[in-house]
Amino acid sequence: MLVSLDALTPSMQEILRTLTSEIEAHDGVSPINESAALGIQGLREADFFFYGKRSEPHGFVVVDERDGTLLLGVHPDFRRQGVGTELAEEALRAHPDSSVWAFGTLPGAAALAKRVGLTPVRELLRMEKALDAVDAPAVPEGFELTSYTPADAEAVVAVNAEAFAHHPEQGRLTVNEFLDLTRQPWFDPEGLILAKRDGVLAGFHWTKRHGDGMGEVYVLAVASAFEGKGLGRVLLEAGLAHLHRAGDDRVQLYVEGDQERVVRMYTNSGFTVAQTDTSYRLQRG
Repeated sequence: MLVSLDALTPSMQEILRTLTSEIEAHDGVSPINESAALGIQGLREADFFFYGKRSEPHGFVVVDERDGTLLLGVHPDFRRQGVGTELAEEALRAHPDSSVWAFGTLPGAAALAKRVGLTPVRELLRMEKALDAVDAPAVPEGFELTSYTPADAEAVVAVNAEAFAHHPEQGRLTVNEFLDLTRQPWFDPEGLILAKRDGVLAGFHWTKRHGDGMGEVYVLAVASAFEGKGLGRVLLEAGLAHLHRAGDDRVQLYVEGDQERVVRMYTNSGFTVAQTDTSYRLQRG
């Protein structure tokens, strides 16, 4: 049985979190991203499709209204039984303009995409490297590095919007969404490093710690007026130094596959591609 819901009870939230955890344990990659997880919490607008009993669903789709994406997962015990196909077809009938993420681009996901008429349109790279001791970077003259305070919220969101104007999800971040993220258990103001000149925010490196020694270059942004001054590399090194001091020995980041200059910067810093995520859309015509 396939059901559609526009809100989840606390018990359904927990059931869906359990299902995504079981899928991740089997596949080695989560079927959802942070935005979908916030939708499950009720912090972002989302709808849901479930296949099977509500108390024990075989699969699901999270319709992330904020990002215009569909995120699908099927429990390993119920694969190759048409569950994923039925979920995908139903979700796409209701949301034909949404893109569909396949995290890790696993063979089963690629086969399902082809079966329901989806075409790959975008790649997101997860890059990683071992995190060794990092020397404190030499800050360009006239700039200072500081930690985030609540008074910086609007400036951070403004620089983020400018730096990621090309990005279909990151560039949409609002002040309220940013503040929601600062209330998440993982947020550490010391890990949001700001570069300022004469009190004006020029860029920032927002780090994230996942536990088990894994840190993340969560967001790295430089305002256009301050590009070309080496500030991005300074902020990158400052954030890596912070993560190492905090106890992390590995670091990851996500970057659009077509952002060749940015990918090259990270490659030159020792990062290598560990995973490729693929976004699909329905073929037109």
